[in-house]
Amino acid sequence: MSDASLVLAAKEKTALHEYDAAEKLYRACLEENPTDPDVWILLGDVLITQQKYYEAIEAYGSAVDIDRDNPQYLAALGQAYAEIHQYADAKDLFERAATISDDFHYQYRVADMLGYMGKHDEALVIYSLLASKYPEEAGLYKRMATVHIYLKHSDEAAASTKKELQLRAKAVETSPGAISWFTYADALSRSGQWNEAKKAFDKALSYEENAQTHLRIGDTLIKLGETAGALEAFAKAAAFDKRDFAFLMELADHLTKTGLYEESIRYYTKALELRSVHADAWVGIAYDLLKLDQHDEAKAFFEMAKATAAIRELPWADKLHKSEKTNALDTAFA
Repeated sequence: MSDASLVLAAKEKTALHEYDAAEKLYRACLEENPTDPDVWILLGDVLITQQKYYEAIEAYGSAVDIDRDNPQYLAALGQAYAEIHQYADAKDLFERAATISDDFHYQYRVADMLGYMGKHDEALVIYSLLASKYPEEAGLYKRMATVHIYLKHSDEAAASTKKELQLRAKAVETSPGAISWFTYADALSRSGQWNEAKKAFDKALSYEENAQTHLRIGDTLIKLGETAGALEAFAKAAAFDKRDFAFLMELADHLTKTGLYEESIRYYTKALELRSVHADAWVGIAYDLLKLDQHDEAKAFFEMAKATAAIRELPWADKLHKSEKTNALDTAFA
């Protein structure tokens, strides 16, 4: 099979969420032609989806080694480093991309990394400078509001959110579609306008049905006290593509944050039906069981997770990457 045929077949497998098969095809292609940076990037994308972060970093790094001046490759590697919380390394890569490219979104990402590093004042300076150059870019005001909240600038946060809402409302008027309605709904939900957010998410759904929109509708229904409707929306989200392991994990994590622990366990279990060994899923179930006061069962799942010697492919003792869940479980079963 030619390189082009292998890549096409791998993309088809990726579209079907058959990531293991796609990975094998990309690796087969790279055995034949190891100097194709685009295939290394495609492999990295599949590995990220599988949460194989260190392997993804190697793949993206191979692409960067081949073409060091490609801002997209640099940004892909930067995002992979961000996934494992190596924000300083990620920031350096986004800065290199921003230097090469005139796409200001790379500067966005520099500021994002500064925020993750706790340097909120520096992040705010970059966002503010970008907003002065691109005043119609709604995403900047979203980020500015987030930083103002961290800095306890309540008035400034409210003003940034108001500006974002104005721009999002303008977008749905001038370019109505799934994305514009979804981002408008997201802004409404962050401002606590749950009824209006629900209507906007419904509009997004009328243009394009997808799992994320069903999930967010479920969120708004929870806030509106309509638990039964929310559970139905979450079920629709999960059923949208039953083979999407990453989304099932995201949904389960989301339900944990919402306090729907039994439902969360249900979706972690569905994710494990697709991939039988996964430390994050076991940690999620353990944490949910702990919240449900089922301590013996929680400890059993927690021990299974630790036995893999990794959470997100990181050593258990690496406290930098420990989550609220793992901290709570460590405390409970010290």
